Amino acid sequence: MNLTQLSEPFKESEIEWRIGRSGKKGGKPDGKIWATCFAYVSNRAIMDRLDEVCGATEWKNEFEPWQVGTDHGVKCGVSIHTNDQWITKYDGANPTNMEPIKGGFSDSMKRAAVQWGMGRYLYSLEEEFVTIVNQKDEGAKYAQYKNKDGTKETYYWTPPTLPVWALPKEKPTVTKVMDTLTEAKDYEAVTKIMGALDKYEFSKEEKKDITECRQNVLKRILPNEFISTSDK
Repeated sequence: MNLTQLSEPFKESEIEWRIGRSGKKGGKPDGKIWATCFAYVSNRAIMDRLDEVCGATEWKNEFEPWQVGTDHGVKCGVSIHTNDQWITKYDGANPTNMEPIKGGFSDSMKRAAVQWGMGRYLYSLEEEFVTIVNQKDEGAKYAQYKNKDGTKETYYWTPPTLPVWALPKEKPTVTKVMDTLTEAKDYEAVTKIMGALDKYEFSKEEKKDITECRQNVLKRILPNEFISTSDK
C-alpha cells in the first residue's frame, strides 16, 4: 500500500465545481452578474481512490454529530488500516442548504479526505471567474444570484479549465517504459520504475511486455545467483 498515491491529481471528470463569491458589475442592480468558483473532488472519486490504493476492506468511514457552541454539523472520520493498525483522520462540515443531511455527510467526508491528501492540491488553485453562458451552451451549469431586495436571478455558467499541474500525468507508452527500464543501472532503479507504474492500468499484453523487459534487465544487472525464481 503506497499512501502517497492518495494525493495524486484526479481526472478532470472527477472534479466538481461550486460557486464561491458572486455579485453584479459596478454593484448596480442592472449590472451583469459575475461569479467565482472553486473546485473539489467528488465523493465517488474519493471512494474509488481509497478502494484503488488501500483496498476495499482496508479503509472505512464513520460519522457523528458535531457541535461547537450553537453551531451544528457532521464530523467524519476516514480510517485506513496500515502497519497493523487503524489510523483515523477527522474533519467536519455544516449542513448544506439543499438536502442538508446528505450534504453535511458528503462535505464532511470530502474534508476528511483532504486530511489524507486527497484533493489537497486543489487548494493551490487561484481564484477563477466563471464564464457566464447561455442555458443551451454545452456544459452550462445552473445557479441563482440573490439581489439585495431578496429577488433571485437565474444564470448559467461554465468553470475554468484546470491547469496542467492539476491533472494526472498521462500513462506512459510501453515503449517508453521499456526504454526507461533498459537504462536502469541497479535493482533499486528497477524497483522505483515498477512502483511508479502502479497508478496506471495496462492491458495483459502490455503487462507481459513490461514484465519480460524487467526480467531481461534484472538478468543483466544482477549476478545470476541473486536472481530469484520470479525474476528469471
